[in-house]
Amino acid sequence: MPLVLLACGVLALAGGLSHRHALSLAAALLFLLAWLPSILKRRSARALLGWVALAALLLVSALLGHTQLALMTLPVLFLAGVSWVFGRTLRRGREPLISRCVRIIEGEERMDLPGVRAYTRAVTLFWACLLGAMALLSLTLALLAEPAGWLTTFGVHVPFGLPGSMLAWYPEAGSWAVLALAFAGEYLFRRWHLRRIAHPSVHHFVTQMVKRWPALLRDAGGAA
Repeated sequence: MPLVLLACGVLALAGGLSHRHALSLAAALLFLLAWLPSILKRRSARALLGWVALAALLLVSALLGHTQLALMTLPVLFLAGVSWVFGRTLRRGREPLISRCVRIIEGEERMDLPGVRAYTRAVTLFWACLLGAMALLSLTLALLAEPAGWLTTFGVHVPFGLPGSMLAWYPEAGSWAVLALAFAGEYLFRRWHLRRIAHPSVHHFVTQMVKRWPALLRDAGGAA
């Protein structure tokens, strides 16, 4: 799933920069198809119903010529997918995703420092909840925006609507601003909360992540 999300991000970015809606639709379809085996494996009627609903919103909108409506599905799918990647590592017997990143990038000794193991688990939970909430907000906006949302476009009466102007800035700018603020806030809180231990510089952390990215992906695949 991490590789699929990376491919989806590249396709979506390419589609946005080149203004080729087909690439963005391909990103959404790739995610849906990659997600389906996990949904079926869970044998959950609720999860399958959610998948079918999102797939229908994407495909029906695209087939009827409402490409922009179909593209609203992309942030919902991407955010929900990343939230799921974080959340699934919090199950009993699994290593939280942020804990795994710290262990691989900074070493096992880093995880043994006071408070680090508990904090990395809490941060994994934080990102799972935040991204899930953002996915829900994106879905709500896509459904209830007036006049460009899914429901009003297909003639469904909306008891209460959201300003359609939000579609012009939230998916492409507002969501990124929320993520940037969350990253900055977590970084500042981490430096304060774990102030009794040394912290690597941002440059060092990013450099080590680039170097150890293949090992991180292999570890993630093996843990799945």
